[in-house]
Amino acid sequence: MKCNIIALFSFICFFQTGLFANPVKNNFKIEVTVSDEKSGYLLLKNLTRPLPDTLKIIDGVARFDGYTVEPTPHILADEANKYQLFFIGPNDKIKVTLKKKEMVVTFLEGSPSHEIFRGLIVVQEPLQQIGGSLQEAYKNPLANIDSLNQVMDKVNKKLRDNFYAFLKKNSSSEVTAFVIYSAINNDRNIKTTIADTMYNILTGKAKTCFYGLELNKMLSKLRAIEVGYMAPDFTLPDSTGDKKYTLSSFRGKYVLIDFWASWCGPCKAEIPFLKNAYAHFHQKGFEIISVSLDDKKEKWTAALKQYEMPWIHISDVKGFGSIVNDLYHVPSIPKTLLLDKTGKIIATDLRGESLDLKLQELLGK
Repeated sequence: MKCNIIALFSFICFFQTGLFANPVKNNFKIEVTVSDEKSGYLLLKNLTRPLPDTLKIIDGVARFDGYTVEPTPHILADEANKYQLFFIGPNDKIKVTLKKKEMVVTFLEGSPSHEIFRGLIVVQEPLQQIGGSLQEAYKNPLANIDSLNQVMDKVNKKLRDNFYAFLKKNSSSEVTAFVIYSAINNDRNIKTTIADTMYNILTGKAKTCFYGLELNKMLSKLRAIEVGYMAPDFTLPDSTGDKKYTLSSFRGKYVLIDFWASWCGPCKAEIPFLKNAYAHFHQKGFEIISVSLDDKKEKWTAALKQYEMPWIHISDVKGFGSIVNDLYHVPSIPKTLLLDKTGKIIATDLRGESLDLKLQELLGK
């Protein structure tokens, strides 16, 4: 069954870590005509900022003057967090007609950047609807799977062709940077080579805008977990806080970086295999560095005491806000990276006995 139609083309991403400088003066206007309510409020959120603005509906109209550095994705949301996404740029004078009970925009004008975005949606939506129907058809026990696969392949190819045509046509647009960022961020299995290909299409402002810069950071993190790339260096303390360990100081050894946490069941299931590998290969030049993504020190130290793992354990005890998450793309755990003697990644996610087998290949039985 082929159900890969959605991942690459999911655009909505509630990414909220960055902040632009405080505005000097307002430089855009938006007027929302609400066709089915006379009062109430709406929320307008710039996706690059942490807090929304409140738009009060008076006699069926909500108005807002705001500031944006560059064409930027915003969402217009109701009290139940149903929303519509569109772009706002400097000097835009936007008029929107909205059915609030359904949160459906029936009219929007005054945003050149949104017209660019709409150009992609218009060609992709019909294909995505076909893909959704095909996925439902797969559930029929009498379905001809080979026939459905052939149609799905054609739909996915057309989606992909449309997508790359859009990127190339709008390579310098901030909208394109956001679209690529969202596509990569929503695909946990994306290959670094594909992400690089998309990023390298960008030119000019698309690379220097907010999402262009975030894309560059994301690609660095993706490379940090990809075979063939060097693992970024970092320094973290052990559980006592008295000693710090730096990854690069272990050059000359094969090193397994083990991202885990005390609350992670699958991580703990790997401990017997890690113990076995460490016992067999430590004296031959193998080291394990377990990086805990716990956010409570007492839970981490209790697990260290309980499981008696005789290798290096380090953490800044900041959970997924750890400094290592600024360097490595680790959205979930367990996650392991095996490094050669130079610090280059040579294998990832070796589970169970596969770690022992890989080390036999490298260091002998």
